[in-house]
Amino acid sequence: MEEITVYDNLITREENEKYRTSLLYNCDFRYGEKDDEYQEPTGVVCDFTNTMNSDDMVDPYLSSMLKNLLNKIYENNIFLKKRRLYRVYLNLFTCNEQPNFHIDGDNTITCLYYLNPSLDLNEGGETQFLIDNEIRGIISKPGRLTVFNGGLLHRATSFKSHPRLTLAFKFI
Repeated sequence: MEEITVYDNLITREENEKYRTSLLYNCDFRYGEKDDEYQEPTGVVCDFTNTMNSDDMVDPYLSSMLKNLLNKIYENNIFLKKRRLYRVYLNLFTCNEQPNFHIDGDNTITCLYYLNPSLDLNEGGETQFLIDNEIRGIISKPGRLTVFNGGLLHRATSFKSHPRLTLAFKFI
């Protein structure tokens, strides 16, 4: 696998907007993630890990949506079927928030699905990676999936005028 692979148009623009709206207004968020023990938490998170591993998902639409996205991930990355999906969650960063650089784990493959309403380069919102002492950014285009080695140092950047939503699927 390349260190970073990008797939566009995973689902239609209309589906993406339905997913975004449903998640934004129906998730029980908790105060963010600590990227390491020395950093303050950032953003808010809605964790689906337990519901993905259960047949008792409360919301059938949510269940269908997450399974659809997971199937799209597998279609594009067959090798992930041999790995264990250990975490699924939604990240939300408010406007102008400053997330930290972090790694997800040396043996982790991270898949980020961007649930943004539109693409405006002046808004920000990219995922930044530190590679060879350079910061490289992946634009958070709606409907885009970014798959990468979780051992890469990376961070989200927030938007100027609306929340940034990404679904994270982590495999080990």
